[in-house]
Amino acid sequence: MNYEELYARLTPLGKNLKDSANAVARLQKSVQKNADEGNLAEMKKNLAAFTEAVELLKARVSAYEAETASFDTASYFMDGEFTRQLLEACEERQIDVKGEKGVYEMFPYRIRIVGESEEVWMNRKKLASCRPSFVAKTVKEGQEKLNRAKFNSASFMAELAEAYDTSCLKSGVRIGSTQLLTKIYRNLAPMARARREYDMQAFAYDLARIYEEGPEAWVLKDGRAFTFGTSRDGKSGIRVLSKAGTESYILSLKSLNTEAEG
Repeated sequence: MNYEELYARLTPLGKNLKDSANAVARLQKSVQKNADEGNLAEMKKNLAAFTEAVELLKARVSAYEAETASFDTASYFMDGEFTRQLLEACEERQIDVKGEKGVYEMFPYRIRIVGESEEVWMNRKKLASCRPSFVAKTVKEGQEKLNRAKFNSASFMAELAEAYDTSCLKSGVRIGSTQLLTKIYRNLAPMARARREYDMQAFAYDLARIYEEGPEAWVLKDGRAFTFGTSRDGKSGIRVLSKAGTESYILSLKSLNTEAEG
């Protein structure tokens, strides 16, 4: 089972449907024009053609409906064909994919496939689509849009430093201690509403960009410097990808000095 096969059958039916709909619209305008002008003789002719066009339109709608109903969407999702074809579509578009069993990271997005309800979720957004190529296209376009967006590394690093300090204070440890980035994130976005607007995937994307810029970008304007800790086993930390596709797991943040240097 493949949605693209259904789409290939729907395409000519859709063209017929569009042609009939346009014909009905044109004849309706003609009938209205006849009424405006009081041309009853011409109106009778147009009404006859209008009735015929409506019947043809109804028949073509029925054909389109029957073809759509022939596609077993439930089996498509439950049998794993949708997932397999989605992964193939991602490979064609050179989208890095990590994960299994219906939950996949396509950095910085998380795609969740719920077979029982025939749903696809992209982070917190439900994608109303059962076309794998469209889902992959949506992910790719989202990634490209994010890559084009401007990133103020100095501003992000300053906000990260402030959340780091808050984490240290809440933990009762000195500034300069190592703090997990997951904990820093909760202080960066302390309210549930803030986390909805700036979720962990968005945070991971910003981390990837600041991490890729290197140590020079990890220094605040006042001279205070930071360093990131990474996870070697890949089982902990926040997974990020560089623009070249290099994978890293960033685990923590640490302040190297507590005051501006000299």
